[in-house]
Amino acid sequence: MRRSLAGLALLAVVALAGCSQVAAIAPVGGNHLTEVRFATIDVLQQKGIALEQVPTCTRADDGAVACAGTTADGAVVTAASPAGDPDSFTVTVGSDTVFSGSVSAVIDEAAGVTP
Repeated sequence: MRRSLAGLALLAVVALAGCSQVAAIAPVGGNHLTEVRFATIDVLQQKGIALEQVPTCTRADDGAVACAGTTADGAVVTAASPAGDPDSFTVTVGSDTVFSGSVSAVIDEAAGVTP
């Protein structure tokens, strides 16, 4: 009986370790939609913009990505990345454009990658 419990405990530890490893690589292995979402969040953090609702993103039929959320003070946050140039995106808070540039550059900077 004790061996069974010890075996179950060991199995649980191994399973949980695998989960944390998968979670750690998620930001690296994303697609266009997840890359735009991560880059949007990174831009907002770099600008010190607190969020009430973290942006969620959708992909249009043509491949363009659009994200929407809200700041802590209720302003609407939007981000857009066109299908024709998936590395570019624009982040807007209210009516102000707070960033326009490269998705990969933002992600690389947040990850500490230097050119």
